[in-house]
Amino acid sequence: MSEAAIRTEGLGRDYGRHHALESVNLAIERGRVVALLGPHGAGTTTFLRLLVGLLEPTNGRSWVLESPSRALPEQIAAKIGYMGDADEPPPWSTIKQLMCLQAESSAEFDRAFFERSMTARELAPASRYGSLSKGQKKWVRAALVLAGRPEIMLMDEPAEGLDPSARQSLYDELRDHVTEGEATAVVATHVIGDIERIADDAAVIDHGRVIAHAALEDLREQVREVQLPADEQMPEFGDSIELLGSRVASDTRLVWVRCAIGSLSELEQSLPAGSTVRSANLETFYLALTQHNSNGRDNDAKEKPK
Repeated sequence: MSEAAIRTEGLGRDYGRHHALESVNLAIERGRVVALLGPHGAGTTTFLRLLVGLLEPTNGRSWVLESPSRALPEQIAAKIGYMGDADEPPPWSTIKQLMCLQAESSAEFDRAFFERSMTARELAPASRYGSLSKGQKKWVRAALVLAGRPEIMLMDEPAEGLDPSARQSLYDELRDHVTEGEATAVVATHVIGDIERIADDAAVIDHGRVIAHAALEDLREQVREVQLPADEQMPEFGDSIELLGSRVASDTRLVWVRCAIGSLSELEQSLPAGSTVRSANLETFYLALTQHNSNGRDNDAKEKPK
């Protein structure tokens, strides 16, 4: 197994009586793109801010490149590219000024890459940040992070507001940098289809807890969606099959399960005649865990802010 680039032990953060994040234990290997998924208010933003040291944990600890998040040495901090969801540059600053500032703080800054990125979106160096659209602002900030060639990228909704072509270009550049530079990226997003295309792993946070962390390759092999008649009783699954969630839609019952390696045949044998089994993508897996799970939570309840 590769050395962990990011590690947490019992990491938690409270805001008064609200537990924004609880007992997170994660190890993220070097060279991976991790899709960090969760409903609004689940704790994804808090998690990223804890990793980069912007928040003090209520419980537990975290390390980035083997250094404590709350005491990152200058040489380690310089290797981290962070893009918060709401942290923005001054509106009066120009794109050129932002580029120069970032270049001064990053020894590996790729000026040519940044300039190409701006040209691709027809953004002039003299343009003031405050005059840009939401998508243009996201593009500039993401390009600044990528141009810094960091070893660690922590990005919160980097593609929000971008058109489909720009989202694809952004994630292609991110994937290329991780692959070529042996970097690590953790990307929080609600647009699952885009990140699934380039991610290696997925981590799902719900109600402040990490409820899943797995390689996408494993999920594709193990997770299945089962379609049954609505009046059919729920099958009894063996220990090697984990029930993720279920719901009834019209005259059909949909069931999502995760099978241990080699137990797909056991799943098929446990189903009544006429059942349909198909593979599930990342979005289906995510919804099964956070919206259709069978733990009795009210997933339609009003969510707290991030």
